[in-house]
Amino acid sequence: MTFDKEWGELRASAAAEQRTVHTRLNQTDPPGPLIPGLPDFSTSSSKKKAAVKALEDHVQPETKTAGECPDTASETAQKEFKDWATGSGITDALKGWHASVKALQDRLAAEKVALSTARKSFLLQDQANGGLFLPLLPDQDGKYPPNTPYSSGISQYGVK
Repeated sequence: MTFDKEWGELRASAAAEQRTVHTRLNQTDPPGPLIPGLPDFSTSSSKKKAAVKALEDHVQPETKTAGECPDTASETAQKEFKDWATGSGITDALKGWHASVKALQDRLAAEKVALSTARKSFLLQDQANGGLFLPLLPDQDGKYPPNTPYSSGISQYGVK
């Protein structure tokens, strides 16, 4: 028996035995992280709003108050020790303290803005991604534009 003849017989028997195959999904992954033990990064608008409100109502004002608390005592000590090395040390420490408080306030403000605009950023990105598919969609008459990338040309033969 030649190779071509044997190959033809094998193909014919395989085609005769071929059955319709169906895929059935018994379950999906449970909600939560795909790998157990890792944090779930899903978010909710209500939690973001609550975090922004907490930042505005409590965290930022209380941080400002706490940042100003050592000012009066330190400034008094700075004046008392102005001619000593301790006075210049207190001055340097206060400058560092104020810089740290300002950096923290700036960071809190940035986090508040990020939480406020995260949903909007995701929405705009989704809309931009969806807009990339517009050239692939048919017009109102069901015809595809001639400059569609990777167009099949099957519509030229009247096949729908």
